[in-house]
Formats: sequence, C-alpha cells, structure tokens
Amino acid sequence: MGVQAHLPGFIVQHFDFNHQISTRQRAGRFFWPLHQFQSRAGEDIAKAGIRGLARILKTVKVKVPDVEAGQFIRFHDGVGRALDATFHTQGTQQMAHQSGLAGAEITAQFDECMTQQRLCREAGGKSLGRVFIAPVQAFYNRRVSQFVHHFKAKPSVSMIRDWARELGFSQIGVTGVDLSSSEAGLSAWLAAGFHGGMGYMAQHGLMRARPVELLPGTVSVITLRMDYLSAAAPGDWQEIELQRLGRREEGAVSIYARGRDYHKVLRRRLQMLAERMTAEWGPFGYRVFTDSAPVLEAELAARSGQGWRGKHTLLLNREAGSLFFLGEIYLDFPLSPTEPVAEHCGRCQACIDVCPTRAIVAPYRLDARRCISYLTIEHAGSIPLELRPLLGNHIYGCDDCQLVCPWNKFAQRSALPDFDERAGLTGGQLVTLFGWTEDEFLRHTEGSPIRRIGHERWLRNVAVALGNALRAGPSEQLRDALLARAQHQSALVREHVLWALAA
Repeated sequence: MGVQAHLPGFIVQHFDFNHQISTRQRAGRFFWPLHQFQSRAGEDIAKAGIRGLARILKTVKVKVPDVEAGQFIRFHDGVGRALDATFHTQGTQQMAHQSGLAGAEITAQFDECMTQQRLCREAGGKSLGRVFIAPVQAFYNRRVSQFVHHFKAKPSVSMIRDWARELGFSQIGVTGVDLSSSEAGLSAWLAAGFHGGMGYMAQHGLMRARPVELLPGTVSVITLRMDYLSAAAPGDWQEIELQRLGRREEGAVSIYARGRDYHKVLRRRLQMLAERMTAEWGPFGYRVFTDSAPVLEAELAARSGQGWRGKHTLLLNREAGSLFFLGEIYLDFPLSPTEPVAEHCGRCQACIDVCPTRAIVAPYRLDARRCISYLTIEHAGSIPLELRPLLGNHIYGCDDCQLVCPWNKFAQRSALPDFDERAGLTGGQLVTLFGWTEDEFLRHTEGSPIRRIGHERWLRNVAVALGNALRAGPSEQLRDALLARAQHQSALVREHVLWALAA
C-alpha cells in the first residue's frame, strides 16, 4: 500500500507500506491506525491470496486536527476508524474477491499550517490537502520506505509539456501504474510463444505490467512521443517506399533505422527533461526508459492519451500516424493523468492484409516469430526456410503495415537532424551492401541501430534478399556476389548463401 500526501507548501510525501499479513489479525483493520504505519488483515483476506487491498470504495471526508513539521501529517485513530467503517460497509469477503486495485481517497481539511513559517507562507494559511491511499505491487514481507519531496514549485504537466517540446518531443501524457488489466493478455501472448527467441520477454514475465516491481516507489509515469520521419521526406513518401519494395536489387531498410540510434537520442533527452524538472522543482525519484527495460510502452502510452493500439499492435495517433518513438519517465510522486483517446481503426484491416508473412494472426495479435522485423533484427539464428521467400528485399526491419495505414498520411516530420537519412542506407544496392567487410559495416553503421545486429546477421539478411532477387530473374552480378561469400567463415552466412544460389 502506498500513501501519497499533498501538503501545503508543495510538499509531497509518499510511504510504501509492506507489512506481512497474518491470519490471526482482525479483519477489516487495514488502516489502524495510519500514523503507526500498520496494516492488518483477517483470515478471509489472507486466504483469498490477494496482492493488494481494495478498489476505490468511496470517498470520506475527515478532519485532521494537527500537522507537524517533523511528520508532516499525524493521522489519529479517527482516520483509521473512518476508513474501517468504509471497509466494513463493503464487507471483507467482497473485497477479498474483487480484482483490480485503485485505493480509497480521503479529502482532508487542515486546520493548522505546518510550523515551518516558509511552508505556511507558501500555502497561504489554511488550505485543503489530499491524501491518496493506493496499493503497490509485491506487498507482502517488505519494509516500509518513505519518500518526502519539498518542491520549490508545484509540479505541472503543462510545464513538462513545454520543456519536452524544447527537447524535440511532440507530445507527452501521464498515467498511473495499475496495468493489472493487461496482465492476462501479456500472459496469453507469452504462453503462445509469440515472443519467439526474445527470452528476456518471458524472463521478465509480468514485470512489464507492474511498474512498481521494476522501480519500487513509482506512482506516476510520463510517456513521451518523438516523431522520426525525416524532415526531407516528400509528401508522397508512402508511395515512394512501396515502390522501393518492388526494386528487388535494392535493399529495404526500415525508415526508423536510417538515422541515428533512437535509443541514444531519446535516452539523453529524457534525462535532460528529468534534470530540468529536478532543477525547477527540487529532487525526486525517477528513472528514464526507452525500449531498454521491461516496460509495457504501448500500453502506458495508450492509457496516457498518446493514441490507440492499431490492429498491427503499434500505437496510432490521429495527428501523427505511427512513425514515432516512445519513451517513459517513472516518477515517485503523483501527477494528474491525461485522458486516453478512442480508437479509430474501424473496419480497416489494411495492415493485416499487406503483411507478407501473415505475422498479424488476428486484429491486435502479433506472432513475432513470423514478423520480418523480428526475423531480420531480433532473431539470431537461421531464418525459417518457408519464410525466406516472403522477406523480399527487406534487409533490416519492415514498414509494410505502416506504409499502407491511412493514418500515416498525417505522419509528422522530425524536428531533429538525428533522424535524417544517412547516405548508403537508403536505396543501397544489395551487391554493394553484401560486399561490405566487417570494418566497412561498422563504419557505415556507426551510431546507427543497425550496428547492433552485427556483420554476420547483416550478411545473412542480405543473402536472403539476393536469393529472392535471383528468383525474380537471373543475374550474373548477383550470383557472383553470392559466390564470393560461399566459403565464408560463418556457417550461418554459408547456409543462407547456398540457399540463395539454389534459386
């Protein structure tokens, strides 16, 4: 159970309660008394095996007669009794069998200011404060931790939005940490094996849907969108990219990978934003993420109003399509959440129909094992024989589902030069790309996300594309390029070269 208290003087105090629940303790005494940081539960609650405490049951208004500088709020037994009455009203059995957690909310009237004169001046005398009681994950058998923030100014979402735009972000959103409704879908996806060889997905399990397990004390999440379509992209860029897929001797590299590695760009700017918040408001606990930890990025972004999940499982935005990166900042203090938006895919299933490998097995359900992006980037071994002809000339990633999406006519150009296309990665001929030595590969992909797959997998991918080009029509140039690698030291490369030559 976590408690966040908004106090006069822009002070936010957050406690994490993690006491063991005993079967001998009285039922219904969760908050008896709060100022002693005790949690009690009865036999029925313990037997039910619930992880958290309760839904929002109702709002109660209580009078807090005393505020101390040392403790910030002293909860008297009256508060505990008020909450006990709320719980008894609902019934212990009912709570035990409810799923999903949100907490009880108390609106407290402060009769006195804190004894610190500075805080009294900032608060303007008598004021209203809010106390939020909410659950945290991993409740049992943990210690009590306390987070106290003396903010110099009141944290504001509008301020964050302005600072984020200065750093090149296009949109921000705020959401809470309760993703419990996503756990069943994530578990089913993993159980079906749709994550393929991405073992870390299964290893982290449901941690992706439990931000508090990843970063204890997390209360709010800021989500951020950064567009990556090159500023030089013409108005008919979708048609140009679709035509590229028909030029079999040209390698197709996913649009996002033609510039600088987005991990580096976003991480640095997310960190700069968090540091700006700290400088303006005072220290607080946070951590930045960008596709670098077990974070349910698209789900957090959808809940915070960045867009809706398309049938291809990517996030879609009415003003920006889907050509953008996502980043997050986990915070240990509450911010007002932004509202989610409605979905606007309707009956359209262009993304499903265009997928070469039929990786979108159903609306909103992706089998990564068949996805070209997975096969050319995440997959380390041999590409399945039956899928090789379907890869066409894709050598790093795949944008097909995004190219046909009607919403991407609204894709926004990036304000940053980092995502400008690099020479050699756009429109490169397969023969040239296959001829790169390892040193040349490293030089051409320096600072690019492509570098992380390594030279061996790069040659594997290009060999498959060369084989598909040969199947489209004979070419001595293509065959000679493959023969030059037929005795390559890597068994993985040799296998795919021999397959390509057998066309």
